[in-house]
Amino acid sequence: MFRAFLIQKIKIISAKDRFNFRLAADMSFRFYILSVFVILTVRLKSQDPYIFSNDPYSGISAVGISPTQPFLNPNQWDLNLISEDVFIQNRYGYISKSSLLGLAGGDVKEADIKHGITGENTKKVWDYYNHDQTGFHFSSELMGPSFSFNFKLGERNFSAGLFSKLRTQTSIVKVDNYLKYTNQQIDEPVLYNLGAFETSFMNWTEIGLNLSADIFQSSENFWVVGVNLKYLSGNDAYTIKNRKNALMRREFVPDPEDSTRNIKNLYVSNFDVEAAYSTGYDFENDRYKYKKNGKGFGVDIGMAVVDFGEYDQAYNFKMGLNLLDVGSVTFDGFVHRFIGDDFQYTNNPALEVEFENPEQFAQIISQEIYGNPEQSLISNEFKIGLPTALHFNVSKSISAEQYLSLDWIQRTPIFENSLRRSNIINLSYLYSIHKMAYGFSISAYEYQNLQFGAFFRFGPLIIGSENVLPMLIPHKKLHGADFYFGLKIYPFRNRDMERRSREKCKC
Repeated sequence: MFRAFLIQKIKIISAKDRFNFRLAADMSFRFYILSVFVILTVRLKSQDPYIFSNDPYSGISAVGISPTQPFLNPNQWDLNLISEDVFIQNRYGYISKSSLLGLAGGDVKEADIKHGITGENTKKVWDYYNHDQTGFHFSSELMGPSFSFNFKLGERNFSAGLFSKLRTQTSIVKVDNYLKYTNQQIDEPVLYNLGAFETSFMNWTEIGLNLSADIFQSSENFWVVGVNLKYLSGNDAYTIKNRKNALMRREFVPDPEDSTRNIKNLYVSNFDVEAAYSTGYDFENDRYKYKKNGKGFGVDIGMAVVDFGEYDQAYNFKMGLNLLDVGSVTFDGFVHRFIGDDFQYTNNPALEVEFENPEQFAQIISQEIYGNPEQSLISNEFKIGLPTALHFNVSKSISAEQYLSLDWIQRTPIFENSLRRSNIINLSYLYSIHKMAYGFSISAYEYQNLQFGAFFRFGPLIIGSENVLPMLIPHKKLHGADFYFGLKIYPFRNRDMERRSREKCKC
């Protein structure tokens, strides 16, 4: 069943990638759109479920954000059937005067300045912020069948589990918004400096082993260490680097077919761009082949100190620090590097051909720059680093069923071409009993944009969002959203083991 979900998810992602490559070729500024085409496809384009991860009963479902969390589960065992978490945020464009639910009622139109259609005066219009710099973040995490089991050996408590995931992530933290001139249908400056930037995308399967145990047996509190050991199977990836400032130049020249008018040519100079990709999409037969194009290993490490106090199924206080997603995937693919000057990327007949795949397009550019279609290819192997981050958590009960929690995520890229996780601070309130839980949160995405979240667990069903308002309430400028759901099985009777109490007998 999980394989079917993986294949369906991959088909959607890869079809979109194919569209992106074709879109890049058909735009008027073809060369540098290869570097920023990912921005154009973000219409409403994961933030982790922080409220739910503080639920004592989250168990294996929260293993990706806190390796020690399964240990804290009051239940002896826990089984996640399926869960999905999608997070979208961008500073490039927005949909006007709408909510996500409202989008189901009709098509979204493109802004058309010439005909007076903009996001300022019309509902459900895709329009642009046109800031000097822009960026976006998209991530998705599909968790398949996963389980954990808590047990005791001698005087020591342990937890062990297995989990399976399909993860997708891409982002641009900050890039000069050269596209703002096209968005506003005005001429570009005669000269424009496009700053250095980089972006990476990866779609990968993750199979992991979770282990955790308590240490420092003499302490009245529980000190818990946990680790996730992960095998990574890379499915699709790309990385694009603009290594230095490039000079964009506009020039009007006589139209060779009509001497009474001029046409606009765009050039780029002083460029040094490296682009690498790998995909399972079969462009010749127009279908996706689910296969492993890369492999690697990753690890999550966590430690928590927990005071259960007088509670048996809950905790009085917990504080933890986790280092997440340390690792990388090595892909078999194509790596091209383009270095040159005065490259004409509009009204260039050599670029007007309809290419069949990304490699053909790269060869066309290589021919134009070097006079050799093969010279730009520098390697058939590249690496993508996982979205490494530090996660600090502190949570305090205000009663046996209620908790206040703080979660702080700081991205900490380590490896070459590392994916970039979102920086987030999250404050949440949670009410949790054995068969039900609910909670609310406020978070600051990239430490700036405030978002409000909500979460509900009832029996096997889990639904929530760390950015719930765009789901329900029309926004003047809708530019982000977050949603997660899950189905899991756990013992629905009150509890099935007592394994933690270190309180001295008071009989």
